[in-house]
Formats: sequence, C-alpha cells, structure tokens
Amino acid sequence: MIISYDIFTGAFLSKITEYDILSIEEEARTVIIDGYMKRAISQFQHICHCDLIKSADDENREFDIELTEDDDLTEIVDIVSEGMVVNWMKPYVYKQEILEMTLNTKDFTTYSPAEMIHRLGEAYEKAQSDFTQMMREYSFNHGDLTTLHL
Repeated sequence: MIISYDIFTGAFLSKITEYDILSIEEEARTVIIDGYMKRAISQFQHICHCDLIKSADDENREFDIELTEDDDLTEIVDIVSEGMVVNWMKPYVYKQEILEMTLNTKDFTTYSPAEMIHRLGEAYEKAQSDFTQMMREYSFNHGDLTTLHL
C-alpha cells in the first residue's frame, strides 16, 4: 500500500495552530515538516509493526508498507503526528530569546517571560507524555507475547 507523506503532514497541521509555518515557502515548509516526521518515526519505529524507515521513498514522498486494516493506518498516523508535535515544540522550549528574557527578569508575574517558559515547558511535557502513552497503547494492543521469554 502506497501512503503519501502528506497524510502525516495533514494530521500534524490539524493538531497545531502555528500560522507562521504556513507563511514559509512550500518547499522549505515541506523539508521542515518531513524532518519532524522522520524524528517521530525514529522514536516510534521500535514498536511499530510497519517498517516506515526502510519503506520510505523521500524522492516521491511516500511509504510502501503492508497494513492489515485501515484502522492500523489511522492509529499509526495519529501516533506519528503526535510525535511530530513534540518535535515541533521542542525548539520553543529551548528558544534562546525566551531563556534570556527569563534570566534577566527581576519580577516574576503571571505575565512574565518566566511564566511563559514555565507554561511552554508544561505543554512540551504534556505532548511528550501523550506521545509516549500512545506508543505504549499501540504496543499493548498490537504486541506479540509469544516473543517474550517467559
């Protein structure tokens, strides 16, 4: 089954409200989003039943994988796009300007940069937790206990 990278891109874009990413030239935006996808796939690859890394065709921006049901595709796209959100958020958490403003701020108010970086950190941790939980559920639901040495 041929699956376009655009399915993952669409799922990712539906989860974020970043309008700046849409203002980037399409070719550059595609490279950035594909990078998020590849990082998310590499984090998910060890438990995914499909080998998304070996089946990737970057030139045509598609995967050639065998799936048993469409539900598997929906679940895989959801998990990978959640990982893409985590990878998209990570630079915001470590953004130099925000860190500098936080370190130079004397007052800690609800509107201070320190509060903003705290909230960004919490949002990143929540996204990372959701991604990890989705991978665990996938592993539990699709795992093969016969491979364990009990």
